[in-house]
Parts: sequence; structure tokens; C-alpha cells
Amino acid sequence: MRTKKDTIKSIQVESSKKVWLIRHGESTANAGAATENHITIPLSSDGQEQAKRISLTFQETPTLIITSPFLRTQQTAKPTMKRFPNVRREVWNVEEFTYLSPETCIGTTAAERKERVNQYWERLDPDYIDGEGAESFTMLLSRAQAAIDRLNQLKSGFIVMFTHAQFMRAMWVLNNAKGDDAKSLMSRFRELPRFENCETIKWE
Repeated sequence: MRTKKDTIKSIQVESSKKVWLIRHGESTANAGAATENHITIPLSSDGQEQAKRISLTFQETPTLIITSPFLRTQQTAKPTMKRFPNVRREVWNVEEFTYLSPETCIGTTAAERKERVNQYWERLDPDYIDGEGAESFTMLLSRAQAAIDRLNQLKSGFIVMFTHAQFMRAMWVLNNAKGDDAKSLMSRFRELPRFENCETIKWE
């Protein structure tokens, strides 16, 4: 299990507060299986083991555990929640970026969607919505900014968020934006670090 280098620290948090962003463990879709419901994709057996291992890395008790509404983050957080049963838990809108209409992806694998994925990013339109249930890149940035703002409003403590790779990248890019507009951010989004399953960003 790799951990991003400490140089990736973008959110400026108070000295009495630290935030860990953790990508979910390997899902069945990550392992190559076809997608049925993007919200209820479960962890693979390897992902379940990754979730158990990440729960053992904590050397102190979190004050808040956050998950997205998606099953794979909740399953990843479960061993940590079991280890720290009295820690407050919340579900935030920090789910994965769904930029292809979910109903058009049913029964397809990541490999089968690759051409559509490339077409989406080559379009370079941050306001484009692919269809029902999809969101635009601008909408992703709005959700990421809302999460950043909400984290900054929290009082001192150790906050752990189980989330998704592209959402982590959105938070990262916003904190390094330096006034760039959505199109500029989108143009280099895919060049950002690609967080592995259960990889962690530590902002402290």
C-alpha cells in the first residue's frame, strides 16, 4: 500500500487539526468486472483486505469518520469504524465524479468505456453533461470546494474521509488552482496524481 509523498499538502489546516483523505479499496469494477449500479459497486476480495490493513495504520483515534454515499467507501471504512466504534460518523457528498450517464454504462467494463472516456475529456467542456444522472466537471469542482469549505469549518481534531480518486484530485487541483478557470483545470486534470486504492493524502 503506497502513501503519497508528504509534498502533497494543499489544504491549509489549523495546527490543531489534521485531515486524511483515503481512496476506497479495490472495487469489483477496478478489478475489471462489468458495472451494474455505479453507487452500489462493492469491494473485491482484495479491496476488503486493503480496508482491513488501512484500519491498522491509525496510531490515534479519529474524531470524525466521513464516507461518501457509495457502497465501496462505506465498506472500506467499516474495519476502521469497527476498530473505533465510538467515533462520530457522517456521510458527505464526496462521491466519485460520474461524468458518463450511468444508464449508458450498465453492463460495461472500464475497458469498454475507454473510448467514451477519452472523448469526454477531449471535448474539454467543463459544463457538458453527458445525460441523466451525470454531472459536469464544473459541478464536480463545486462539490469539491464545498467539501473543502466544510472541512475548514470543522473544529480541531483528526478527520478521516473515505472518498474516491477523482474527487481527491478535484480537491487537490482546487487548492493549487491560483485563479485558473474550470476549463484550464480540466485541461490538466488527467495529468494529476492517480491515487491508488487505499492511497492516502495527509493534510496536517
